[in-house]
Amino acid sequence: MAVQWQCPCCNEVAHESAALSCLLQCSGCANVFTRDETLCAVCDGPNPWARRDSIHFWCLGCGNTQTLYSHMVTA
Repeated sequence: MAVQWQCPCCNEVAHESAALSCLLQCSGCANVFTRDETLCAVCDGPNPWARRDSIHFWCLGCGNTQTLYSHMVTA
């Protein structure tokens, strides 16, 4: 599962498997944003990238929790 975020320009929800990267590109409008500029996919709150630990991210506005599994190898 990739971490979801909402584009501040076109409001499309994007799925980001490289959630630790500094720059994120919207799949809808192709604009590039920093993690601080993105919005929560649930409540539209700014910067939903607060980290609980190495794979858990949550929104400080609504408490929505997401888990990043993309770095784990599955057999």
